[in-house]
Amino acid sequence: LFMKREEAPAMSFFANRSSRRAARLGPALAAASALALGGAAAQAADADSIPSWVWDGATGCGETFEGGFSVGAHCLADRLGSIVADEAAHLVGEQGRALFGENFRFVHRLSWSPFGEGVAGNLDAVVPLSFAAGRSAEGVQQNALFLQQGLTRWRDSEGFRRNDLRYGTAWRFALSDEPGADVLGFSTLLQENLERGHQRLATGLDYAGRWGSGWLQHFTPVTDWLPGRPGYEERPLGGTELGLRLDVTTTLSADAALARWENDGAGRESLESRFGLGWRPHPWLGLRTGWASGLSGESVTARLGVNVPLGGGRKAAPRWEDLGALGVAADTPADMWRPVENVERLRTIERVLSPAALARAGAIAVAFLQDEVASGGDVEVEVSIPAALSADLRLVLRLAPGSGDDPAVAGEDAMDEPVEVTIARGETRAEATVRLLHNAELRSPRTLAIGISLASETALAN
Repeated sequence: LFMKREEAPAMSFFANRSSRRAARLGPALAAASALALGGAAAQAADADSIPSWVWDGATGCGETFEGGFSVGAHCLADRLGSIVADEAAHLVGEQGRALFGENFRFVHRLSWSPFGEGVAGNLDAVVPLSFAAGRSAEGVQQNALFLQQGLTRWRDSEGFRRNDLRYGTAWRFALSDEPGADVLGFSTLLQENLERGHQRLATGLDYAGRWGSGWLQHFTPVTDWLPGRPGYEERPLGGTELGLRLDVTTTLSADAALARWENDGAGRESLESRFGLGWRPHPWLGLRTGWASGLSGESVTARLGVNVPLGGGRKAAPRWEDLGALGVAADTPADMWRPVENVERLRTIERVLSPAALARAGAIAVAFLQDEVASGGDVEVEVSIPAALSADLRLVLRLAPGSGDDPAVAGEDAMDEPVEVTIARGETRAEATVRLLHNAELRSPRTLAIGISLASETALAN
């Protein structure tokens, strides 16, 4: 006669949240995608032949087929892929402006850093609420109200790929009725990390004038500590940041920011300062270097940015501007419909995962090492954690009746007594043995369950 272990769903330390959050990309990008597909379908239905822009892109691969079919096929796929993407983005812009007005935007920014972060990308859709837009008697734009949705894709210092979504609204207005007047704006955006479920609210104001721009933003964490990389937990970084950017010439800029963060993971407030220089000799190309001192000590960064307009390949490319012209930037009026900036990466802080936090996160796993054990035999159990801790972890195991029609009976099949097991410092697993009672009256298999708790706690985590 045998005791059979209870079958239970496996527990996992990390949860993949991206699948259930994929549908939460929001109305702006969803509408843009639908517009692109709808426009493409309409064009395909009305065309009597393959569009000329397809032929123009494909003819350049003719000679490559002489080197082999595989080489030619790869060339054709690459060219047509980029052409289709550009055409889709062009349709997004056209259809978006037709539906939402001329101020609809689909903006992207791509940058690369040699310091381990690699490639990072930003994509934003600006959907104007035209009913709230106003103009002066001279026809000058006076205010702008729009919805914004964006996505930032980047890699953190641990090599973990993050996708941070943002969505919200912004309102900007001119400070006078004169053409080229300074612009002040207010915004509220919710940031959300798709991989780990972090959320924080970014509220702020921004200013754009003749010589540059400035911003004041406050970040409020919405979610608390959540499991991060093995052995750690993390939460959104909260605090306030004040920044200023000066346009020295049409291509050179300098910016500085001072931030006060609520805590650094140990319950202390901290200050962070940043200073950066930017050079954009071409509207599609930019180089930025920066220095920062704060949460992670002092650091120097350099990023190369590429910003080729999506769907803009049919227009003549702008010219190279070198160091630009002094004072000309002040004559350029502020753009009311630009996306809200400086709300891109959802920054987090982390701390070492404590035993109590491991228990709260359900990261302590326990498993039977046998499917069946004879009455009066030894039950072998394994306990594991996702990452080693800096101190011994003392745990308590208890056998308990399982589920089903015939659960084990305490006092007849097993003793309801605690059994201690310790995962040593630097280790991730340990084994324990629990002896069953010999039940001579047992006539059919019964099921067992096992509970686990910290040695300092009395409640079981079944």
